[in-house]
Amino acid sequence: MTKRILLVDDEPQLLFSVKEFLSRVGYEVTAVESGTEALEKLVEAPPDLIISDILMEEMDGFEFQRRVNALTGASIPFVFLTAKGDLRDRLDGLRGGADDYVVKPFEPEELEARIAAILNRVELTRQEDRREVDYLRTRILNEVSRQLRVPVTSIIAHLNLLLTERFGQDPKKQERYLRNALEDINTLRDLIQDLSWAKANADGEILLRREPIRVAPVVRGAAASAAKLAADKGVTLQISCGGLLSANIDGEVLGQALSGLLEAAVKLSDPGTLVRISAQRAREGGLEFVITDGGSNSHASDDANLELGNALDLARRVVKGHGGQISIQRAADGRQQITIWLPGRVAKHVGARKH
Repeated sequence: MTKRILLVDDEPQLLFSVKEFLSRVGYEVTAVESGTEALEKLVEAPPDLIISDILMEEMDGFEFQRRVNALTGASIPFVFLTAKGDLRDRLDGLRGGADDYVVKPFEPEELEARIAAILNRVELTRQEDRREVDYLRTRILNEVSRQLRVPVTSIIAHLNLLLTERFGQDPKKQERYLRNALEDINTLRDLIQDLSWAKANADGEILLRREPIRVAPVVRGAAASAAKLAADKGVTLQISCGGLLSANIDGEVLGQALSGLLEAAVKLSDPGTLVRISAQRAREGGLEFVITDGGSNSHASDDANLELGNALDLARRVVKGHGGQISIQRAADGRQQITIWLPGRVAKHVGARKH
C-alpha cells in the first residue's frame, strides 16, 4: 500500500520540488502551505507521516506539531524540515515528539532515507503490536468459547428434559424449563453481541444497524447530551433540522458521534458564544450535518484538543461505515466547522399519516 505523506511549508518552490521528488519515489503526497490547512487535511484523511517547516506565518511548526499530537495522541510520525539548525531548536522539536529533524539545505535522497527509516520503524512496532493483539485475541476467544459452552449445554439439557418427558402434564414445570432455556438463550445472545463489538473494535470498524428513521430526534438527542456542558460554560446550543427529514441510518451510533463532536465544540468555544448543529438534504444528494463551534480568543487546552481528536476518530469510523465523508474547515474568525455527508436518497418523512 502506498504511504501517504502530509507536507507543510510556506515556500511554494520548495513545497513543489519536495512533493515532486517524494511522489516520484513512490509516496502519495498532500502538500499545503499552512498549519491550518494541514489540520483540515489531517482530519479528512490521516497520513502515515507528516513533514513540516517551523518558520511559518499564522501557526509555526511547533504549534502545528502540538495540535497534531493533541488530535492524534502523537500516533503519526512527524519530521521537521527547516532552515533552523540551532541545537536548541532541534531539541525543542525532538522533545515535543518529533521523530526526526532535517535541516535545509538537504539532499533529497537523505530525506527519502530518513522517511523510509521512520516508516520501517513504525511498521516493526505495529507488527509487534499485532502479535500482542493476536495473542490476546487467542486468549479472549478461548475464554469466550468456554463461556459459550455453559449456556449452550444448559439449553440442551432443558430441551432434552422437555422432550424426554414429552412435555408432561404439568404446565408449570414446562414453563420453568422454557424460562430457564430462554434465560440461557439471552445470555448466549449477549455473549455473541459482545464478541461482535470486540471484533469490530479490533478491526477499526463500526457495526451498523441502518433503518429508515427521522433525523430530528437523533440531532436533538445529540444536543441534549451536550446541553448541560454548554449551560455550565455559558455557551448557547442552536439546532436546525426539519422535523420530517428522514434517512436510512444507524441513529444510535450516529447520535453518539454527533454528541461527541458537539461536546468537543462546546469545550473549544468561549463563554457567550454560539455552537450550532444543522441537518439538511445535501445539494448533491444525501444527508448533510454541519457542526460549528463558537470560536475562541485563546489557545485550546491539550485536553480539549485531545477530546476533539477522539470525537473525530469515532465520527470518521461512523461516517465511513455509512459510506460518507467528513471534513473540517476553520474560518477567518477562528470558528471551526465540521461537515458530515452521508450518501443515499433522503426521504421526506417516515411514518407520516396517510390522507
